[in-house]
Formats: sequence, C-alpha cells, structure tokens
Amino acid sequence: MADNLKDIATKETKEPQIRLLVCRNCKTAEELPDWEGHPDDDVLLQITVERHQQPAPHTGLLFKFPVKYWMRPDVKASIMKQIQEGSAGLDVFGTKFYDTKSTFQEDAMNCYALHNRPIGQCSDYKSDRKILKPDTAKERKAEGLGESRAPKIYLCDFCPVKSYNMKKHNEQKGMYK
Repeated sequence: MADNLKDIATKETKEPQIRLLVCRNCKTAEELPDWEGHPDDDVLLQITVERHQQPAPHTGLLFKFPVKYWMRPDVKASIMKQIQEGSAGLDVFGTKFYDTKSTFQEDAMNCYALHNRPIGQCSDYKSDRKILKPDTAKERKAEGLGESRAPKIYLCDFCPVKSYNMKKHNEQKGMYK
C-alpha cells in the first residue's frame, strides 16, 4: 500500500506512468496518459486544461505515478486520500469530492456507443472530426507562429475499435504467423 504520495510520485523510473490533473475549483481529478515532451506539444493536457478555463482560469495540480501503483485499488484510494487531505475539509460531508475520471476514454466510449458499438471498422475512425487539438489557433497566429507541430491525437486512440485496427495492422506485417 502507498504510505507516502511523495515517494511514489517522485520516484525516478522508466516504467509506464499515468498523470492525474487535479482541479481545485471543479473538485475533479482527471487521468491522462504519460507525456515526456514539451508541454506546448502535449495536446491532451492542453485540451483538458482548456475545459477548466471558463468562466475564469482554475487552479490545478498535475501528479505523475507509475501505472502499476495507480491500477491497484488500495493504492489508488490511498493516493486520492492523500490528495484530498492536502487541503482541510475537502470532503466533510462525504460528497466524493475528487472522483477520478478518464475523460478521453469516457468520450471515446460515448462515441463508440453512438456508432452502435462496431465490431470491425468504424466509419469515423481517425477522421478529421475526431482529431483532438487545443483551441490555440488565434494565439499562435497573433504570435506569428504557424500550425502546431504537435503529434496528431485522435479520440479514436482511446476507443476499442483501435484494437481492431492494431490487430489488422499486425496481421498485415505478418506478426501473427
């Protein structure tokens, strides 16, 4: 069990990580996949932070944990308890102040359901409508910058249909023989 949040979050490691964005205003905690690049190129973080800018900018914290700890329910509960206790009285009435959510996975599953849970290919798979990108075009233009060179990330990357496409790709490469 996690005895100390700081020990887990600051441990130097090359193992898979997960990030947790905690918003002090909305009282939410959102799971994000790991990112090692420059923050300006972190599309998923930018999109998630944008959701917390209306009507006024929110205050938040970004934590990083090894996935092997985060996936253990007892450790996850301990981590969330330590985050909640970081400020007195956050859940005085048992309101589940910081329920964690995986926004992109939830959005992808809603899309998957709207497409009637396709077993094979989805008609919208990696279409331009499914590109996830922050709304920074005006700011980039004002600063004289071109389009962002951040990698393209699609909502489809969080959908079960991706596993169908990965299997198809691997079969074409002869990886299942």
